[in-house]
Amino acid sequence: MPSISLSVAESALEARMAAGLSQRELADRVGTSQSAIANLELGLSNPTVATVDRCLAAAGFALEIRLVPLQSNDAVVERYLRDVDRTLLRQNLRHSVDERIRSLGEWQENSRMLQTATRKAKQRR
Repeated sequence: MPSISLSVAESALEARMAAGLSQRELADRVGTSQSAIANLELGLSNPTVATVDRCLAAAGFALEIRLVPLQSNDAVVERYLRDVDRTLLRQNLRHSVDERIRSLGEWQENSRMLQTATRKAKQRR
């Protein structure tokens, strides 16, 4: 995943070039130095959102920030997302919370009964 400063640098450079501005011209529009624009475009500075917004606006662009989910590199999560049967999940979610809790209680009771039966069968051997 690229760093934020590299993404900002690439965006600033792309906006300036698309506007057909030199670093000096953009700097004059923003009210800063040419070297500050150069540092921004090289990813050597850590500008505030307001600074980036001013630079992009001076080049005729608006700053848009959005959240993008990160990709999971966890093999278990990836397998779960690929293999889970969503049909059963949807079916279960159609039930009320009380029905789901009651069903869970029944599963727990059945599990205890199965464990008890297994223990008794092992003891008889």
